[in-house]
Amino acid sequence: MRIAFHVPRAWFIGGGHSGDHVLVESLFQALQAAGHEVEFVSRLDARDFWREKAPLRRLLAEAFAVRRRMKQFSPDAWLVYSPSVTYPDFFGWWLRPRRYVLYAAAKGRPERLPTALRWLYVLAHRLSLRRADAVAAFRPAVAERLRAGSVDPEKVHVLPPAVQPWETVPSREEARGVLGVAGDAPVVLCVSRLSRPMNHGRPGKTEMILDLLDALAPLPAARLLLVGDGKGRAAVEKRVAEKGLTDRVRLAGSVEDVRPYFAACDVYAYPHPLDRVWVSVLEAQACGRPVVTMRTDSGEISIQDGRTGLLANDLDEFRENLGVLTSDRARCERMGEKARDFIARSHTIGVRVGQLEALLSGRAPGPAA
Repeated sequence: MRIAFHVPRAWFIGGGHSGDHVLVESLFQALQAAGHEVEFVSRLDARDFWREKAPLRRLLAEAFAVRRRMKQFSPDAWLVYSPSVTYPDFFGWWLRPRRYVLYAAAKGRPERLPTALRWLYVLAHRLSLRRADAVAAFRPAVAERLRAGSVDPEKVHVLPPAVQPWETVPSREEARGVLGVAGDAPVVLCVSRLSRPMNHGRPGKTEMILDLLDALAPLPAARLLLVGDGKGRAAVEKRVAEKGLTDRVRLAGSVEDVRPYFAACDVYAYPHPLDRVWVSVLEAQACGRPVVTMRTDSGEISIQDGRTGLLANDLDEFRENLGVLTSDRARCERMGEKARDFIARSHTIGVRVGQLEALLSGRAPGPAA
């Protein structure tokens, strides 16, 4: 199958450490490995126009250039990653491909757009949703919003993000030796950007880390490995000092290889309240580590509560769950084995590519989990 792969957020193309960067690259490579011819449609980022980084005439020129390239490529199907009203597919609905599938689709917030451009972006996304043969969302709440809007409910599916399990992961002992983690204390891991506190007026990932530090404080035996960096680092360092956790928390910053960190930990903790399928939560389970996170619709489909991890209704329950697992390594080991099997069956790139192949061929994708 010849697949035209379009990423309106073109900055996701070309590698990076965020979940979207990794997922785009992994999907592209996995589709090729499955025997398909795959070509990126455009390298133009849809945000360049509403951020005034490119004149609108550039969009018209790119549209005709895409049409010429796609006539030569003659794709059997058109796959769009992460379209929304602020990052619409300007080309696919216009060129009317044989099969048209939107993956990781969302409605978006048109109020973010300049008034002069809003009509164009809203129209493009509306036409994409209307003409798509299938629309897949990352999480149930988005799927429900799409169904409640202008999308035929029978076209809407939930296909969460997925991960490519690493071929090799060091043992716990090897990883702790490499990282210089002394002793046999229970180790908690969290991998997260330290975004600006109260980003866009709502609690962000830095606030999540502060909540995690508060939960760690009453667990004197536990240690925390924190991987990631950003503008919120100063707030995290301040809380570490205030809580007297300097000897129990390691801020590793950004790292090239996270495998030793996943391997070294006993538990992965991610107390973010937003309803999202977090890629790092899937990665932890793929490495055979149980997860403690918050109960959301996305949490329900990305871990199996009581089997591959523990879901918490609030921060008090999160603290309790963290204490339960950091005090019971044998239970962590049992849950970790089930977690590895759960990800292999439901949330690998191979599984997701098989589901997308079905949609691109006009078949039902089967369950995501």
